[in-house]
Amino acid sequence: MLKSNLDQKATPKFLKKHNEALLLREIYAHEAVSRVQLAKLTKLSKPSVTELTQGLIEKGLIFEIGPEDVPDKVGKKPTLIALNADAYQMICVVIHNTTIVVSLLDLRVQVIEVEKVPLNGSTGNDLVDLLARAIKRMVDKATRPILGISLGSPGIIDTLNGVIHLTANFGWHNLPLAQILTDQFQVPVYIGNDTNFAAMGEYRFGIAQGVGALLVVEVGEGIGVGILDDGRIIHGSTYAAGELGHTPFPFLDDVCICGQCGCLETLVSWWGLKRHAEVLLKQQHAVLLRQIVGDGPVTSDAIRTAFEAGDPDIIALVDKAANYLGRALVIVINLLNPYYVVLTGSLLTFGDRFIDTVRTTVHDHTLPYITSRTQIVAEPLDDKSIMYGAGAFLLERELGL
Repeated sequence: MLKSNLDQKATPKFLKKHNEALLLREIYAHEAVSRVQLAKLTKLSKPSVTELTQGLIEKGLIFEIGPEDVPDKVGKKPTLIALNADAYQMICVVIHNTTIVVSLLDLRVQVIEVEKVPLNGSTGNDLVDLLARAIKRMVDKATRPILGISLGSPGIIDTLNGVIHLTANFGWHNLPLAQILTDQFQVPVYIGNDTNFAAMGEYRFGIAQGVGALLVVEVGEGIGVGILDDGRIIHGSTYAAGELGHTPFPFLDDVCICGQCGCLETLVSWWGLKRHAEVLLKQQHAVLLRQIVGDGPVTSDAIRTAFEAGDPDIIALVDKAANYLGRALVIVINLLNPYYVVLTGSLLTFGDRFIDTVRTTVHDHTLPYITSRTQIVAEPLDDKSIMYGAGAFLLERELGL
């Protein structure tokens, strides 16, 4: 027997909510729009549009801004409607390896307040407490009702149930973070992988706006891949889709922090580059790097400085990392055939040489038909794309936007 994909009947209440969401999406997409235009855009009847928009006005989500300015139009001019961006405020959180960034946004994802909190090595329950205190301070600053809280974090995260299954650097294992925060703040809470949220942010508000077939590849302390298909996040059956960094590659034989051997991250990450650079120093190579670090530890800044200063061994190491990243992307592009690949992350601070090597490797090892239709673009890493994605996810879940 075939299993039905319908999980609920199309009740009048469900249809009303669905049609409200249709209208709200069109209103959100326009600075101002009339009921006549909404009827054409949504294919809903004019009486239905009138009734539903009145309901949205009563909820405070939209408001009338006056008659449409149409030159030479005779008769009554249609009234324009706009989103009330101040109907609610949203709290969006981005957790990095060293900081928590908490933002208060309006419904247009415009920043009202932002606070950065250093982790200072906090992990486990201490980090949860630090996070909750930071959110509480932002809740206290809100001037409108809170629509919800949306949080992007590294790790394998069950977005549906709000459970962080694994974020090793934070000491989080099977942590029901959404429930913990919901119990404390009494608002809806959503948790997602930071790279997935970055992909959603680029799709809704960023460099790849409206491009539904999209990859965001972040390379820095590790490798994360956010995958969108038709504008929807691909989570995978265990919410681990995009774990490209823990894919083994030929001729990489170092032991990874995950315990496996030969993972891509053992080269294409800051910790992987540091490990390889330390080997070069032990072999009496990388002379410029040795002058920079002296007897101290190899740091990310030291590697970047040696690269920019022209250390041939460090340049070769970075080229090798870019080449391996390109070869990894060949596999992903061949499997998923995205329209856009957005490269981001702190490894992009190696500049055009790194990015061009990745692009060249992809083009050299992929069918021309595929690469002619796939754009690889570089986007500097900041919190905005993850924050925008967290906001977009919250808007989608709570308002159907």
